[in-house]
Amino acid sequence: MKGILEQSFYELLEVAPSATPEEIERGWERARVLYGPRSLAAYTLLTPDVAAVLARRIDEAHVVLLDAEARAAYDARHPTEESRNPRPTQAPEPVILVAAPPPPPVEPPKPFVPPEGAAWSGELIRKAREARGLTVVQLADRTKLSRAQIELVEGERFDLLPVAVYLRGIVMCIARELRLDGQKVARSYLEKAAGAPKSGR
Repeated sequence: MKGILEQSFYELLEVAPSATPEEIERGWERARVLYGPRSLAAYTLLTPDVAAVLARRIDEAHVVLLDAEARAAYDARHPTEESRNPRPTQAPEPVILVAAPPPPPVEPPKPFVPPEGAAWSGELIRKAREARGLTVVQLADRTKLSRAQIELVEGERFDLLPVAVYLRGIVMCIARELRLDGQKVARSYLEKAAGAPKSGR
């Protein structure tokens, strides 16, 4: 066990090395009461010379530990037990990575099967497009046709559609993108167009 004159300033004031100025002030007052000239300990346990040296060390500890620069210099010269033997840091808990479940498989769109014997009308072409999960804009982007051309075909606006030779190419282009028999769809659609009443344009 250390003799009282061998104790560090922190031990003399009974404060931690991380003590605040308020804690140091209270520790100094406590030490003065405990080991001051008129204390029982100084009178019965210490010789006058030791008591005088101890009183000076307590006052020195008070002054040094309240001065930031002096305290830093003191700490550098007298490392505390904690700094000499740092506590082993607790190993961080292992992080367990949980793999995300795989996304559900994306089912390919089912081929559109028209009703038996049905003629290829604009409505049937629209249903085939929707069955493929395509919007008019997407179909236009894929076929390089205009959005208006596709909407006219689906809406059977024969009065605004081009003549048969050009209309055939448009319908075949749409049918191929929808995975349909282009020849069959174009022939059926053009028959419907030919039978439509003329608008007189």
